[in-house]
Amino acid sequence: MNDKQIIKWLGMICILAGITRIGMTPTSLIWGTDSPQELTFGLTACILMSVGTIVTYMVQSRETGVTGFITTLAIIIGNIVTTAMVWTQFTAGAGAPMPEGTLVDISRAIMMVGMMGGSLLFAILTFRARVFPRWVPALLVLMILNLFLPIADNKFFAAFWGIAYVGMGYCVWAGKLNPSAAQRAESLSA
Repeated sequence: MNDKQIIKWLGMICILAGITRIGMTPTSLIWGTDSPQELTFGLTACILMSVGTIVTYMVQSRETGVTGFITTLAIIIGNIVTTAMVWTQFTAGAGAPMPEGTLVDISRAIMMVGMMGGSLLFAILTFRARVFPRWVPALLVLMILNLFLPIADNKFFAAFWGIAYVGMGYCVWAGKLNPSAAQRAESLSA
């Protein structure tokens, strides 16, 4: 398998991660926050996002440089920590309170800085890189702005998060990147 095929399949993983993340919203609305159904979608999405996020850097590495790599790494670490937190909640059972303590507080801080700070910086870098269409960084900003909606438990945040990943994955999978990125992906495979 060559680099171009790997990039394309990682784009598909982003699409699947986004669809899975979107699945958290209806399951949360139907069965409630932290229901086994929602947590199953959440756990699967975290794992897929941890793997698929790397392609968002790969296709624009020249344009985003070391800052893009560090930002992508922060998002991946945030997803891994989120996976651990979702697993903890999943094993505790539906409706069980999240454990308290310093480790949980540190994990939440890492998750917020990695995912939200990383996503905001990534959106800015992606906008400046001009590799993805302009609507992709707009989706990332819309995802972050959704945190401030006055909705209990932010039930729609997962849907916006998933839509952003579906958009990024689609652009990679379908080759809808701007020409400089597409040419670079082709040169990787040569």
